[in-house]
Parts: sequence; structure tokens; C-alpha cells
Amino acid sequence: MYEILLYTHSWLRWVILILAVITIYKSFVGSKGNIPYSKGDNAIASAFVGCIHLMFLLGLGLYFTSPYAFNAFGGDVSVMKNATLRYWAVEHIFTMIAAVAVITIGKAKAKRAATDQEKFKKQLIFFAIGLALILSRIPWGETARLFRF
Repeated sequence: MYEILLYTHSWLRWVILILAVITIYKSFVGSKGNIPYSKGDNAIASAFVGCIHLMFLLGLGLYFTSPYAFNAFGGDVSVMKNATLRYWAVEHIFTMIAAVAVITIGKAKAKRAATDQEKFKKQLIFFAIGLALILSRIPWGETARLFRF
């Protein structure tokens, strides 16, 4: 079970990054011009938010089944004194929760915006902040984690 969650969580990251770049680019272009907010724009933003929520659920599953969690919550080493345990047990999950919240709020605010330009602008701001949070907590230094086979 752990391995399936781990691989799915790892590969879904790339889908999310692609959707984020597309959505943020479309939101940037839309916020600068008189482009109507189409069903396609809504669909890509909704797909991005939906994948973020799926990733969150997979991450929660990993959080409670991973060896890092067992060591962090049941071990005799203080989580805050061990950089690896602190990263996975505290920093990664809480930053990602913040990113999910920011992105979800952005989608809700865009949905309620009065004009198409405001919808694009709200998405641009909130999705860019969420993406920055996500990028800050992806373990870029661990190349084995980037592409799991």
C-alpha cells in the first residue's frame, strides 16, 4: 500500500506542475487583456485544484503509513533535532497544507469574481502563491525522489 501511494504521489506531482504552469500562464494573459473566461479556463483551473486535492489525500495516506512518520511519532529521537524527520513530519506537510488552502481559496474567489479579468487576476495571484509554496517543499536535492520507477 505504501509503495502504491508513494509512486502515485510522486508522479502526480508532474501533472500538477504542468497544470499549474498552464493555469498561471492563461490567468496572466487573461488578466492583462479583454479575454473572456471560458469553460476551458474553468476546466483547467478545476483540474488543477482537483489534482491538488487528490495529491493532498495521497500525501495524508503517506503521512500515516511512511517510515518517517513511525520514526517521528514513535521513535526516541526528537523530530525537531533531526533534519530529515523534521522536513517530512513538519515542514513538508504543513507547507503543502498551506498551499492547498491558498489554491482552494483562490479558486473560490475567482468563481465569485464579477468580471472575467478579476477571475483571471484572482487565479493568478492565489495559484502563483500556492505554486511557490509547493516548489519550496519539493525535495529537489534528492534526484531519486524526482523520478520513481
